[in-house]
Amino acid sequence: MKSSVSASMEFLDSVQVKSRGVSDMVSDFGKELRKIRIDNGEVLKDMADKLKVTSSYLSAIENGKRAVPANFVGEIISLYELSEKRQEVLRLSYDNSLKTVSLDLDGKKFAKRELALKFARSFEDMSDEKAKKLLSFIDRE
Repeated sequence: MKSSVSASMEFLDSVQVKSRGVSDMVSDFGKELRKIRIDNGEVLKDMADKLKVTSSYLSAIENGKRAVPANFVGEIISLYELSEKRQEVLRLSYDNSLKTVSLDLDGKKFAKRELALKFARSFEDMSDEKAKKLLSFIDRE
């Protein structure tokens, strides 16, 4: 049986935006953002005003040309009162849009610091099999 996360990831993978050749540029997050906007009968400016950003900035986020601000997910969930399923899909699409991840190690105890650093050092050379084992271990906790 598939987990809801796996099903959501498959859903994201199956979504295709094909208009005027921009499908390769639109991020998963941009696709989801656009769906939310259209489902609520809004044009780009309406959503931009609600999020207190410019239309051009929001357009750049939708088209994958700008990074998604960390606070956007929470704001969108709150503003649009998204269902649990839609929240999960939005969060996954945000995660998929990340190009880098940083951790604040300030004040963290030795074990957490060592774990983060060892993981970072081994990340590039880690096999998919090992990554899946680590994910499985973490998901059990």
